Amino acid sequence: MTTSTISVADRLRIAIALTALKFKPPDQSCTAYVLQLRAAFPPSTPTAPTTDGSWKTHALALEKELASLKLKYEAEQIKTLATSSASMSDAGPSNSQSVKRKPKKKATVSPMVAPPHVDLETILERLRGEPEFTVFPTSTSLFSSLSAFQELTSALRSSEVAVTTAQWSLLLSSTSRALTGLASVLHPILRSPKITVASQVSTLQTLATLVNDLVSSSLPFLLRKPKHLNKLLDTLLMSILNPVVESFYPLSRRYLTFLFPIMPSTALPVDVRSEVLHLFQSAFSPLVSVPSAYEVDLRATIALGVLRELENLLPPPRPDNTRLPRTHTHRLNALVRKDALWYLCTILHVVFSPVKDRAKSRSSTGAMAEGKIVDSFSRITNRCRKFDGTDTCNTPDRDTEAAKLPFRNCPSYLDPDVIDEVGYQMVLGAMERFWRWTGEVELDAIV
Repeated sequence: MTTSTISVADRLRIAIALTALKFKPPDQSCTAYVLQLRAAFPPSTPTAPTTDGSWKTHALALEKELASLKLKYEAEQIKTLATSSASMSDAGPSNSQSVKRKPKKKATVSPMVAPPHVDLETILERLRGEPEFTVFPTSTSLFSSLSAFQELTSALRSSEVAVTTAQWSLLLSSTSRALTGLASVLHPILRSPKITVASQVSTLQTLATLVNDLVSSSLPFLLRKPKHLNKLLDTLLMSILNPVVESFYPLSRRYLTFLFPIMPSTALPVDVRSEVLHLFQSAFSPLVSVPSAYEVDLRATIALGVLRELENLLPPPRPDNTRLPRTHTHRLNALVRKDALWYLCTILHVVFSPVKDRAKSRSSTGAMAEGKIVDSFSRITNRCRKFDGTDTCNTPDRDTEAAKLPFRNCPSYLDPDVIDEVGYQMVLGAMERFWRWTGEVELDAIV
């Protein structure tokens, strides 16, 4: 290295090192002296430009700022797209009529068929009036994300040109953000341990309308992009469908605990489970309204989640088959399980509704998923029976067993602390619905 290539900083470092060597004790090695200097003068580390000096806080602030800038950028893109779409519709075909040349044949873009939007202003004003909604910190962002979504889909619907890749991504981002905003309103209602109030019923009804509008409006566009569609389905499952399925047991416990308290109370709860079930149907029905390749996998994924909840409802087996004491808590737990079982079986009936066009809904993973569903049903029905030390699934003759029963609503082959005859018939009804669905699938495949 020549003298001309050495920087000023390197020269300063060399000068400091030579000066430090002059003061090295003669009985100390250079290595030990260097280690002593490092311990006495540790290298200074830069601190984050935050009040607490934490780089984690700084990184979180940068992520929040990036998300805000991305949101502003997407809002500008939506405004630009809406403006260009409006200008093209105002221009009309007059300019093209003046040219008499024979136009070249071009690939036509089939128009997007999507249902008309709901009256967002009326719905949001009604949602703003709910007392519990005002405490949600995401209320402002929810309104802006829903407005941006409707503006974007309206512009794409009226556009006469093909949707670009950037517009696909913009639509996916806008839809996912709106679903996340709706989930931020839904989750506190599903998970709150407090007594249900009447205003939550109208809030859930409003959310059902908005979710149905989001899915119905975005699905016709995203069906042409499987990668974007899969991301949207993942967001819908994680934010709406799975939380709804997992909420029926805690909602049933919350409602029945306040309805049948140990100490009498004048406050009566409001049952929101029917509105939650309607919310699930509003989100699910648009997904299966159009036959597509993802339909079977989607149904199987939701069904496996419901069956997992059904398995979690059932208490663990008891080898001695002894009856539990008939206390107030025991009776309440049995009633909670029975109510949650009804709602979960109803969802299975919705999920296994007839397929409109099986030929367009075939999937390579369908057979594997159906096998897992059969295994789950088998575990549930086995758990409903009394423990006899074997894994047999043989059901005794009902007419013979009924004569030995002290209670007509619980055959002797069932564990009365797990399920009664009505609940067991619910499970068998869901199984029959599944077998009919797979029968239609196999019949269509043969044809």
